Amino acid sequence: MSMSNHLDTESMTAPSATRHIVVATDENFAMPTSVTLRSLSMHNLHNEIMITVLHNGLTQESMRGIRAAIPGASHTVRWHDVSGFDPGATTKSHLPDSTYFRLLIEDAFEDSVDRLIYLDVDVLVRKDLSPLWSMDLSGAPLAAAQSLHFPFVGSPGAVPHWSDLGFDPRAPFFNAGVLVVDLGRWRSERVAKQALEYLRSPLLSGGADQEALNVATVGTWKQLPPTWNFQPPMLNDCHGVHLYFDAAEIEQARTDPAIVHFQTRPKPWHRGCDHPWRHEWLAVANETDVGPVVDLRQRSVADEWRWRTRRAASALVKGR
Repeated sequence: MSMSNHLDTESMTAPSATRHIVVATDENFAMPTSVTLRSLSMHNLHNEIMITVLHNGLTQESMRGIRAAIPGASHTVRWHDVSGFDPGATTKSHLPDSTYFRLLIEDAFEDSVDRLIYLDVDVLVRKDLSPLWSMDLSGAPLAAAQSLHFPFVGSPGAVPHWSDLGFDPRAPFFNAGVLVVDLGRWRSERVAKQALEYLRSPLLSGGADQEALNVATVGTWKQLPPTWNFQPPMLNDCHGVHLYFDAAEIEQARTDPAIVHFQTRPKPWHRGCDHPWRHEWLAVANETDVGPVVDLRQRSVADEWRWRTRRAASALVKGR
């Protein structure tokens, strides 16, 4: 495996009080990355934040656009190029290659960094993230919100070979879009190495690195309240969310979530999106170099066609 491990930073030394955020992206997702990071900065202006962007060759124009979207003067951006990384997954996914980059987070940090927050670039941050940086992980390598599409290891589409792996099918399964990581535990428990080994095994299903991370940390991760990763099934209880969240948690997540995760299509930048937080996402987008909303809608036609073509091809290959 040949992999460029170039690290570029606007400030070579991070302040001691710096809080670390990690995102993973590529050229196709540079625009939503700008929106995610702007929303982060808008609600965390009083914190010194080091934002590490894992990418596989962003253009200089995209880098400038992403950096210009971040208003916080105390926020530093580092560009960590992982071009050439091949996870070697035995089952191909319709997800972009950048979804696997979060498995490389330990390579981007020195041992002195003990806590970081990973965010997917299709999220909208609406609150101060201080509670996540200060929360007690109780020895867990990571904290995450339970998945609403695949709530348990034995749920259809989660870990199909749970019996072969000796797992309890009732063990919770998390969504990997928002992760609070204890980097020391992550390293000592070999989370990334175990996930990569699973990705390269014949047991891998269609869940890409999310499935692999759940396998690597089954029974050891800590649950976040759903407000920190608001997922679409929370809107209508169609996946039985009342069975594993209490009424107060559901109400908070539905009415005033801390982080909104646009995990399913159509995304806010696609045609036909009727997500209740889409207008708030668009309001943030219009404060970046993305351009007016009409441009998003025009560009989304070709993007939607490409996505549908990839999904159709994936269905032919996987039989689903």
